[in-house]
Amino acid sequence: MPYRGVMYGYIPGSRQVNLRTLGSSASFASLQGVTVVWIARSPQNGITYIVGWYLSATVHAKENPISLKRGNIQISYWIETDPANAILLPVERRLFIVPTEKKVGNLGQSPIWYGGTDQFRERVRKYIVSGRPGVSKERGSPKQNDAEARKKIELAAVRHAVHFYRSEEGGGRNVRSVEKDGVGWDLTVTDVNGHCLLVEVKGLSGRQVAVELTPNEYQKMRSTEHRESYVIYVVSEAGTSGEKSHVFYYDRESSCGGDLVWRASDGRKLKIDERLAARLSCI
Repeated sequence: MPYRGVMYGYIPGSRQVNLRTLGSSASFASLQGVTVVWIARSPQNGITYIVGWYLSATVHAKENPISLKRGNIQISYWIETDPANAILLPVERRLFIVPTEKKVGNLGQSPIWYGGTDQFRERVRKYIVSGRPGVSKERGSPKQNDAEARKKIELAAVRHAVHFYRSEEGGGRNVRSVEKDGVGWDLTVTDVNGHCLLVEVKGLSGRQVAVELTPNEYQKMRSTEHRESYVIYVVSEAGTSGEKSHVFYYDRESSCGGDLVWRASDGRKLKIDERLAARLSCI
C-alpha cells in the first residue's frame, strides 16, 4: 500500500544493494529508473513465483533515510516508486517460476537477487511487458430443492470458473472438464508450466459460503497425491448479476498433520466439518 503518495520497498537483513551490478557507478548512493521484481514462495506448492514489480523505481545502496514509525516499530526502506508504477499480481496470475535449483546463477538464500543470466532477465522483461510467462453454519449448507434450478446454478458456477481460468486475470490457462469422469473434481486446469489445478466447483443460490463434498471429492481433497493441487471454487448467487467467486487453495505452510488448511487470497479459511453418512437397502 502507498504511504503518503509513495510505494516503498523493504529488504530484510539490512543488506546493501550492489548498484554496480545494476549499471551504476560505485560512487552513487542511489540509482533511478530501475525495474524491481518481487518474488515469493507459494504456500500451496513451495514453488517461487514472480508476484509483482515496481517500474521506474529508485534503489538506494544502503538503508533508505525514509522510515516509518508504527507504534514502537521503525521500518526502513531501500526502494521507492510512484504507486502508478507498482503492480501486485493476483494469486491466479502468479505463473512465472523463478529457478531455485542449486545451480550457478539461480536464486539462493540472499534476499537480493540480480536475475542470474542476461537470458533470464530478458525473459522477465518480456513477461512484464506482455503479462504472460514465456515458458459455514452447523446446520449445514442451504440446499436448493428444485432439481432443475440446482442444475442451472451448477452450470452457471462451472461457466464462471471456466471463464475465469481461461481469462488473463485467471492466468490464461487451459481448462478441461472432467465432470462426467467421476475423478473427484470438475475441472483440470493447466498453466503454461504444465502445473495442474484440480478444481471442484460449487454453486450457491445465496451469499453464504457453505457447501458439501461427496465422499469421493473429500477423499481426493485430503489425499497426499492431490491436496496441493486441489482447489475449492465456490460461486455465490450463481447465475445472477451478483454472482461472486470464493476460491480456496491448499495452504501447506499453515497445515499441520491431519489439520489441513484451504485458504482464499483474502485470508479466509475453510472450516471443515466431517459428516458420517450411510446408504441403506434391503437384503
